[in-house]
Amino acid sequence: MKLRLSLLALPLLLAACATLPPPGCVKLGPGAMCLLAPAALPAIDDTHLVTVTRDGKQDTFMGRLAIDAHTLRLAGASLFGTGLFDISYDGRTIDAQPPRAKAHAELMLAMLEITLADPAALRSHLHDLTLKVGERDDNEVRDLYTHGRLVAHIERSKEPLAKARIRIEIPAAKTSLDMLPLDRR
Repeated sequence: MKLRLSLLALPLLLAACATLPPPGCVKLGPGAMCLLAPAALPAIDDTHLVTVTRDGKQDTFMGRLAIDAHTLRLAGASLFGTGLFDISYDGRTIDAQPPRAKAHAELMLAMLEITLADPAALRSHLHDLTLKVGERDDNEVRDLYTHGRLVAHIERSKEPLAKARIRIEIPAAKTSLDMLPLDRR
C-alpha cells in the first residue's frame, strides 16, 4: 500500500520539482534565469534616480549600482538620503538588508543582468526563456519571452552605462521601472 501511494505521489512530486528553478537561478514566469557572475557584467559605479510604478502608484528613490569583477552591489536611499535597502551578490550568494528585501533581491538582480549583460552571455543562462534584442528610437530594446508571452520589455539609451536612461516593464506584474542618471558635476 505504501509503495502504491509513493508511486502515485511521484508524478506530483516531479511536477512540483519541475516548477522550481535550478539552484542559483531566478524564476521568471514559467522560465528561469541563472544569474551571471559580476565579472560577466560591465563595471559601473554610479547613481540613478529610480521610479517604480506599480498599479499606477509611483515610488521614487536614489539607486546606487556598483559592479566590479567580484561584487554587484545595489543600494537604495530615499530622496532625503535615508537608506532603504542594500543588496550584494558575489556570484554565489545574495545578501540583502533589511532581510525583507531578500524577497525582491533575486528579481531585481535578474532584471539588472538582463538589462546590462552581453546578450550572447545571457542566452545560455536562460531556461525556457527567449531574449530578443533590437533597436527603436535610438534605444537598445530587449524583450524577454516565455512560450510567446512577453515577460519583460527593456529599453536602454545607447549612451555609456553611467549616463544611460533605462526603462524596464514587467506586464504581468503591472510594474515599470525608470532609471535616470543623476548628473554628478
